[in-house]
Amino acid sequence: MTHARTRAISLARGITRAAGLRIRSGGAETFLARLAALELSASMQTTLAPLRSLIDIVDDELVNADEQFQALVAGDPTVKRLTTLPGIGPITASAFVAALDTERRFQRAGQVTSYLGLVPQEHSSGDKRRRGRILRSAHPHLQSLLVQAAWRVMRGSDPRTANFRAWAQAIALRRGKNVAMVALARRLARTLFAMWRDRVDYDPTHTRRRQSSTVATAIGETRTAVQV
Repeated sequence: MTHARTRAISLARGITRAAGLRIRSGGAETFLARLAALELSASMQTTLAPLRSLIDIVDDELVNADEQFQALVAGDPTVKRLTTLPGIGPITASAFVAALDTERRFQRAGQVTSYLGLVPQEHSSGDKRRRGRILRSAHPHLQSLLVQAAWRVMRGSDPRTANFRAWAQAIALRRGKNVAMVALARRLARTLFAMWRDRVDYDPTHTRRRQSSTVATAIGETRTAVQV
């Protein structure tokens, strides 16, 4: 739904720009209000009417979906617990729980990241080992959501995730941002699994204690560019 709204907004912007009009910047949720603030001719109103209707419908559907997810968070203690990790919203938390089904399927966090394909492929020849793109996953949507969550954490300023940012920045300096984001997505997945397994909310002091001992390992796992 969000993709449909984004395309409709882009098309509406293109039409108004071609007519010499400029829509003020802002969030997608307020686009229709900002569009309505323009003085449009009757012909322009007619041209934009289908796009306005589409955006209005998608806005309503997204509001309903948000309400449903909020109800899901309130009714599912596991999903609610996972959303205590900043950057993890109800959609990502719900997808994580749905993909794993039960935490008892996995003995270690590393098994979870392998299951989700958040580890680079390895190609060995003699005494040489090369790591390439991340593995294909049976849950590519969740894989993508976790990488998006990693970018949110990296671009955010929440002090509770400062340790994650510092950890990822150390990797980015050595291997680039794309590699760092996949490494951070992998660490988020491991953290979510530990929270689920141990029945605890997110505790930034716990991840901070492990930060220095895991940077070198993460860099070694991500020696080549990783693409998602």
